[in-house]
Amino acid sequence: MQNRIEDLRSRVDEVDRELIRILNERARIVQEIVTIKAEAGKPLFDPRREEEILQKVAQENEGPIYNTSMREIFELILHRIRDLEVQREEFR
Repeated sequence: MQNRIEDLRSRVDEVDRELIRILNERARIVQEIVTIKAEAGKPLFDPRREEEILQKVAQENEGPIYNTSMREIFELILHRIRDLEVQREEFR
């Protein structure tokens, strides 16, 4: 039993590392989009796009995490990445 738990914890650690890598990759992509939008003089925040992302998250979610919980997780991700952009603008 203990070996099985250790194996599963090791897998969780691997998934956590992958999540960290993917979230940072997502943030870098969004930063690039923001740079392009800023250069073009377009608004940086698009509430329709955010809602589109959140709807897609619920559609693609296969569980066991509930759709409402998954949506909340992604809302937090979107807001924290947006906070990154605000901080970046403040340092310019």
